[in-house]
Amino acid sequence: MRAAQTQRRCRGKNRAPKWKKPDDERVSVMVLPLAVTAPSDLARLEKLFGSMWSIKRAVQRDARARVDAYWAARHERDRDGAKAVRQRLGLSREALERCAYKHLEASGHLKHHTSKALAMHMADEVWNGVQRHLFPDATGRRSGRPKTGSRCAFTRIPGRARSHTTDRKWETFRLVGDLHGHTVAYTGGGRHPVQQPRRMPVPAAPSGTVPTGKTTASGKPGTRKATWWDHAGSLAVVFAGGPCSGRGDLVLPVRIPQQPGQWARVEHFLANPGRWHKVDLVRRRKASAPGGWVYEAHLMVLGPGYTAPAVRAMRERAAALDRIGGVDGNVSNVSVVSLPASLDPTEGGPASTELTLSPKERALLEREAKKRRGRARALERSRRSTNTAQYGLSKRQIRRAQRRADQGLMSKAVSVPGGARAARVDGVPKQAFRP
Repeated sequence: MRAAQTQRRCRGKNRAPKWKKPDDERVSVMVLPLAVTAPSDLARLEKLFGSMWSIKRAVQRDARARVDAYWAARHERDRDGAKAVRQRLGLSREALERCAYKHLEASGHLKHHTSKALAMHMADEVWNGVQRHLFPDATGRRSGRPKTGSRCAFTRIPGRARSHTTDRKWETFRLVGDLHGHTVAYTGGGRHPVQQPRRMPVPAAPSGTVPTGKTTASGKPGTRKATWWDHAGSLAVVFAGGPCSGRGDLVLPVRIPQQPGQWARVEHFLANPGRWHKVDLVRRRKASAPGGWVYEAHLMVLGPGYTAPAVRAMRERAAALDRIGGVDGNVSNVSVVSLPASLDPTEGGPASTELTLSPKERALLEREAKKRRGRARALERSRRSTNTAQYGLSKRQIRRAQRRADQGLMSKAVSVPGGARAARVDGVPKQAFRP
């Protein structure tokens, strides 16, 4: 009886047919900036990324050790086969997912910020890299040995894809609301259809009850508690939080492009919620943002990306010419050459066009380059003046100090040292740049 209780329980094979994306259907991604301004939301996001980085680093280390053991067991692979060795070492998607679960359960604090679903998807990301290393591609090439990355380079948390067979099945990061509700919430009185404020408010969770469309045993219409599925207001990304968070859902307002020229693209991606497939949470380094990061939601949509009508017409006209073209990009110009698709001499010969910058465009580029050089010099001066111990004196400053010492004068303090950084014997700086 005890052995039967400790046996792992599974829910069995899925009876419903597995949903698969059609082979001829393309996917596209739209980047949605998140308007995160509340200090509490920023703190939760930082802790969420920190927790997911801890889980990814732990799974990467375990996978690296298992890969090393796999390649070291050469005689066992020759005797029992590579598949048996991988099963013994746990080199599979399911084994890495269980490894991520163990790390999540063993640490007490990670469960307050993340969930097992996010840990499973992160383990799948690690397995994708391990799989490219273990199994060669069609050309026989393998990816490099998996290794642990850096914390600052960790910028993406993958989310769970939407279920297209089961209705109202929650994802890890869910885009709630619709485009119509967002337009109504931020309708501008001017020529722009949407005018969003600088500090966007966080949408409130739906409250009350909604009808279910069914009747109870007593003949009364059935009702249920309102959830985020019933939210029809402004767009927002909702994360239900970890199993032990107890702080409510993490709601992040979404800022959509509000320029008139971008509205057709916005409608292409957001007008039909049934095409929304998956949301990934991404952060990007920005020094002027609170905390040094800006956050984005990468929405994957089932369908091709947006193409402007003018671009489509231009492509159709180019295809109707029945010519083969080539582009040669140089430093200062672009050359375009086209030839007839057939060898018939009556269709015309080769045609070429050279595109160059006008004097006005050259002057604009020079002004922008001068501004960038000025900002870089100002940043370097600020870095040297605030970290004088990490830099040495330049040759000119050394000669000046020696000249004053020979004259019996006191050496002046150098506010901005112009020499090289303090480094080791092999030239590596003793202190790295801090982001």
